[in-house]
Amino acid sequence: MKTITYSLLLSIALIFTNCSPDNEGTHGTIVDRSEQLTGTWSIETVSQIDLDAEKKGFPDFATRVDITNAISGMPFTDFTLQIGDGTLSTTVGNSPMSYVISEGTGTWTWNSDDTVNLVNQQLGINASSGIETIINGNTVLFLIKTYAGITGDNQKLSLNYERLDASGNAVTRYEYILAKQ
Repeated sequence: MKTITYSLLLSIALIFTNCSPDNEGTHGTIVDRSEQLTGTWSIETVSQIDLDAEKKGFPDFATRVDITNAISGMPFTDFTLQIGDGTLSTTVGNSPMSYVISEGTGTWTWNSDDTVNLVNQQLGINASSGIETIINGNTVLFLIKTYAGITGDNQKLSLNYERLDASGNAVTRYEYILAKQ
């Protein structure tokens, strides 16, 4: 009986001595979104997505094709996007990106919904998230978004554009995954 009493008292003492106010500590600092985007980005992968098949719920192998190295001698990985403080420049190299965007310089700003507005006045490209624009004579829907992992070690951007048919319906999406160098 004495053992049970001492065990009970010891347990109660441990409970009260181990209960202390939590130290909330720091939750980190606020990260500057512009600083996260600043740097050199190069294409890691390019996927072509059939939007009709995707809408019908087909599996990935039937909707998505990796076209990163589809054209011999013209790797998409030659393309780089240099983002500075409100400025940007593109280097196309031998990549097929020349069919989408030319080399040049431009500007960028944040939209109110945390998407990025890219403006390349030199090339006549005004590409804003969700805005249709004309690139090389084709109407496209140009989107840029950031992945949640942009602050981590594996920083990525997803640059997308949708090709529209003659009726204005999106038929194909091209997804460019860029990695920070």
